[in-house]
Amino acid sequence: MEQIRDLLNRLITQTDLTYDRLPDIDLYMDQVIEYLSRHALSSRENDKISSAMINNYIKDGLLPRATDKKYSREHLAYLFMIARLKQTLSVKDTGILLKAETEGADIASYFDRFQTLVAETARSLGDMLPQEASERSAVALRLAITGYVSRLVCELILTELSETDKLEENPDSADHKNDEK
Repeated sequence: MEQIRDLLNRLITQTDLTYDRLPDIDLYMDQVIEYLSRHALSSRENDKISSAMINNYIKDGLLPRATDKKYSREHLAYLFMIARLKQTLSVKDTGILLKAETEGADIASYFDRFQTLVAETARSLGDMLPQEASERSAVALRLAITGYVSRLVCELILTELSETDKLEENPDSADHKNDEK
C-alpha cells in the first residue's frame, strides 16, 4: 500500500510543474528526452519517449514542428500530456483529444488544467484506498472496471469528435450525402 501512496504522491507533486515552470529556453532533442525522463513516473522502457516517437508525433500532427531543431516550452507541455495520455489512448485518439481540447486555446492554461486534473484524480484515488488488505482486491477490481468502462466511453466520444472534425474539414461531404438521399 505504501508503494501506491508513493506513486499517488509523486503524481500530485509532479503536477506542481505548471506551464510557467517549464524551461523557458529552447532545447535540442536530446535535452528534451533527458528532461522528460527526469519527470517519468515509470522506469519501464515502453513508458519513455524517444526521438523517433517525437518525430512520429510531429508527423501525426500531435506536436508542432521544432524551430531550427529546438523545442520550446509549448513542445514540452504537449509531450508531458502525450506521455500521460498514451498510457491509455492510442496515438490517433490522443491526437483527436488534444486537437479538440487545445484548438484555439491557450496551451499554458490547458496544460495547467491538465496537471490539476491529474492531481485531483490522484487525490481521489488516494481517498478511496482501503486500510485493510482484504479489501484491496475489491478496490483493484473496481479500478479495473472503471478503467474499462471509462475507456469505452472515451473511445465513443473521440469517435464523435473525429467525425465532427471531418465534417468541419470537408463540409461538402455532408451536403453530398444529403443529396444522395
